[in-house]
Amino acid sequence: MNNEVRVEDVDIGKIAAIKHQGSFKEFNLIFKQMESWIKDNNFKNTGTYFFRFDPEYKDLSRDNLLFELGISVKNIAKNENLAKIYQILDRDVISALYKGPYSNLPSIHGILEDYARKNDLAPMDSPTEIYLNDPFEVKSNDLLTEVQFTVFDFKSEDIPYVPLFSKIERKTIEKQTMAIIEHYGLIEDVYKVRIDLIKWAEKHNIKVDAIHFKHYFNPEGITPRGMVFKAGTPVDDDFKGDGDMKIVEVPEHEVLSAVYKGPYVNIPNVTRMMVDYAFENNFELIDFAEEIYLNSIFDVSCDDLLTEVRMDVIDFNFDRNIKLEKEIERKTIEIHQIASIRQTGSFQKVNKIKTDLFNWIEKNNIKTSGNYFLRFHNHPRSLSPENISYEIGIPIDGDVEDLILVIDFPIHKILYYTHKGPISTLKNTHDFIYNYAKENEFIPINIPVNSFIDKFPENIEDEQIIEVGLPVKKI
Repeated sequence: MNNEVRVEDVDIGKIAAIKHQGSFKEFNLIFKQMESWIKDNNFKNTGTYFFRFDPEYKDLSRDNLLFELGISVKNIAKNENLAKIYQILDRDVISALYKGPYSNLPSIHGILEDYARKNDLAPMDSPTEIYLNDPFEVKSNDLLTEVQFTVFDFKSEDIPYVPLFSKIERKTIEKQTMAIIEHYGLIEDVYKVRIDLIKWAEKHNIKVDAIHFKHYFNPEGITPRGMVFKAGTPVDDDFKGDGDMKIVEVPEHEVLSAVYKGPYVNIPNVTRMMVDYAFENNFELIDFAEEIYLNSIFDVSCDDLLTEVRMDVIDFNFDRNIKLEKEIERKTIEIHQIASIRQTGSFQKVNKIKTDLFNWIEKNNIKTSGNYFLRFHNHPRSLSPENISYEIGIPIDGDVEDLILVIDFPIHKILYYTHKGPISTLKNTHDFIYNYAKENEFIPINIPVNSFIDKFPENIEDEQIIEVGLPVKKI
């Protein structure tokens, strides 16, 4: 049976998708709605219809099943949907309310970061700026902006400072080529990933002097099955790579660096020492810490482990004395939905993007429930203006159902298996393909996609030929 599973690299491109809560009896109504929308919005079908649903559901006959119907499409007139809608989960933030010109907002970021450092909090994300009034309606000195950082508790141990093997210093890391394994899973997988990296290097006669490791707390990067981290090693500039090993060019950059000798459990304390050093010397940290393992736990005792900790840094002498409208506070943001447009490039396009977003919301009769915001996806002062990634968005009211959106699907691996039988027995096929993935060292990165091969279903007991695809990443 395993021989019937195939693995393919798939570039779906764009899909038109509609989420619906109800029963499969309503499939035909949704299908007709989708067909009409595709025609009216100058798209054409480029594949077969598929549906997705929560694989934990055992009773697919229920009337309140939440599922998604979609199809790959091609835009004919280049006027595709601009915005996407997604859900923001509960999260804790620290918040500052500032009245004054936008040119001072970088200093508000610095004030919040300094507050986090002094209160045993760690930012999980780049900042979000919420604009509470309009620059076309008020003077720049009267502009009201709330700045938020998503945070988590990061308390130092009883002894926050540990002896360093070499002192903290700022240095330049020259441009280099790296071979990197990206892993979606549990932090306990780190040692296995390191061993996989070493085996790969041995296969290609690459000497591994050090292993670079970095994990990410960004909520967008966390999957239901764990967190996102990567391990890598430098390679020759002309190395091409193979398979699942990613070869990337890391540009020249500035870092704070410290070498620590001792058990890995104390590395968070080293990181905290570097954060304090950065603020005391008017440096700004612009990425998560990178740990470089200079020897192996398999070769030396824990007390003799050597680790270099690096943190990307830039000069940033922010104004610490800017007056805030009220004291910084920590608060919980409840789960909600937003509509947003993502952009990479300079801020000169912000007003146009905001106008496009509001026109799209009005066209689709969506009710908003808050002020528009700008949310950064990388550090706004770490890159050149043309490479800054951000989104313009606004909270929306309630659940937006039966709204068709166009979504980009990147190239990724899919395990395929053909299901023959009624929809009601699909869960058995899902369980089989999940087990196959586990046995063959694949990690699922999304829920299964179920594509109709020969006909559209009328009820869940109709005999069907359904191609089940499970998006995966190779361990």
